[in-house]
Amino acid sequence: METSRRIKLIYVLVGATAVYMFSQWDALTNPYVVGDDVRQQIYWMQKWSDPELFTNDYLTEYAMNYVPSGVKAIYAATHSIVNPLRFSGILSGILFVITAGFIFSLGLRVGDEITAVLTVCFYCLLGHFMENITTGVSRSFAYPLLISYVFFLSGKNLTGAAAVILMASVLNPYIFILCLTTQALFLLHHYWLTVSSRFSFFIRLKNVIRTKFFGTEGLGSPPDSALALVEPQCEKRDHFTNLDAVISFLFTGGACLLFASQYFGVNTTPFGSLVTVGDMIGHAEYSALGRYEIFPQPSFLDEIVRVWFFDLPFRNWGTVTAWFFAIVGMAIIFYAIVRKKLLMDFSIIRTLGYLLLSSFLLYVAARVLLFRLFVPSRYIEFSFNIFFCLFLAKCFRAAMSNWISDRAMFPLLTTLIFILGGGLVYQVGIYDYSNYARIYRFFENTPKNVLIAGHPEVMDDVLTFARRKAFVTYKLSHTWYMSYWKVMKQRTFDFFRAYYSGIPAEIYSFCKKNGIDYMVVRDSDFYNARLTKGGLYFEPFDSFIRSIASSQPNFALLDRGTFPPIFEADGIRVIKVSEEGKKDELVNRMEPLAK
Repeated sequence: METSRRIKLIYVLVGATAVYMFSQWDALTNPYVVGDDVRQQIYWMQKWSDPELFTNDYLTEYAMNYVPSGVKAIYAATHSIVNPLRFSGILSGILFVITAGFIFSLGLRVGDEITAVLTVCFYCLLGHFMENITTGVSRSFAYPLLISYVFFLSGKNLTGAAAVILMASVLNPYIFILCLTTQALFLLHHYWLTVSSRFSFFIRLKNVIRTKFFGTEGLGSPPDSALALVEPQCEKRDHFTNLDAVISFLFTGGACLLFASQYFGVNTTPFGSLVTVGDMIGHAEYSALGRYEIFPQPSFLDEIVRVWFFDLPFRNWGTVTAWFFAIVGMAIIFYAIVRKKLLMDFSIIRTLGYLLLSSFLLYVAARVLLFRLFVPSRYIEFSFNIFFCLFLAKCFRAAMSNWISDRAMFPLLTTLIFILGGGLVYQVGIYDYSNYARIYRFFENTPKNVLIAGHPEVMDDVLTFARRKAFVTYKLSHTWYMSYWKVMKQRTFDFFRAYYSGIPAEIYSFCKKNGIDYMVVRDSDFYNARLTKGGLYFEPFDSFIRSIASSQPNFALLDRGTFPPIFEADGIRVIKVSEEGKKDELVNRMEPLAK
């Protein structure tokens, strides 16, 4: 690598590290600041350090089942050194910086060194990248895997591309499918061109394309880079050998076997079969008011608009500011296109074309085979944001080349963009759950096998930070598997029926039937204004809550005489309801009630 490129690579890696450290500092220093999905995919990994946690827990068994094996292996290898919740932030930082290195190298394929640096700048500036990487879960590997795969494939490194596919098979299933399909299209095109070059029909077709689209003989011949789209030269086509193809085939075959063993082997779906379109019709939990907005499916145009909306610049600074900079950005893009300085190596365009085609094919397939290939939007949002980042950097470079010198553009202008990026993605993808820290500490002093029932949104936090079993949580209320959702749906109805009951006997009966040791009561759940307005939970439970709450003159759980709190803090009360809980009541009452 040339010295100037090495310097710029070090610069962007340091810049990306600084952006991550600044924007995610709270996640690295505060134990209660984590990514949202940590509360459903990582929380249970704390049992590796304490096997008594989450024993015989239905929710934990489900969470353990759907986390990919590669993600489990990474956390299993580090849990003895650092708590998995804290490691999620460290892992995210590593992935963010690694991805910056790969996107810099990819930027070199579409332009010069300044373009590559700008590509990393916009990578840090656009919040969608940070938002998806920061959780430290399977989704965090989507961009690192996909960008590294495109880098290897654009360089005709089939072995490297296949190695990425192998890693994706155990880290992220939908990126594995996307890369595998792209690889198949690439090889089919390559070998089709090899065979077709021997037949006169295709030679004639090539000549027609030459004269029709690139001019007649008198107007000159088309440039080699343009012809490479339809007629790659032999020396370009043979950048990889048959040995490379064989090795990549072995890697890809092994990846397929690993993937099949995880998702198609024996006992891979102990929680029932995936829901079908027929199962979703008429059920509010699959609508826009439900847990996931899945059915009816949004239009393709809506999906595309949603992808760009996520990357609307400066959207956290208000709508007016966001649209102002969006218009400025569109003006720069238009100016760059008018100047006709967007030329680039068509080999990278062809590689991105394979990815674009596979993204569309899989998006359509995922809509037809709903849930069988996961959420359809996953197949376009990651690809399109990579395209957008590369294109934006290329346009910015072309537009600024006459306004600002290269010496000023690097590092002065790019440093400014890095600073803006750090500000724009500040705390993106992470959330502070320390509001109920005193509740977590209280439950940490209870027996490890207790079961706690409370509003599902509160129980996500108790499950994660207090490390105690929860009866039902919001994050683990997945509607994808028939048997699992049937259990969770019934649990949720049963809980809210008891939670908003006016009869103490119903609450005791609910707790005894389900082995509940503690009830957590959030005062704001019972405010009349909130009950009237709705929005207490997703459908069909919100309507259910309002229907039963409207018929109750009083709520039994609010009667301190019948259900005296043993601990109270931050608008939340803890009530003991089980015999096991009563045994510990005297001990717990020794703790002063927090005001």
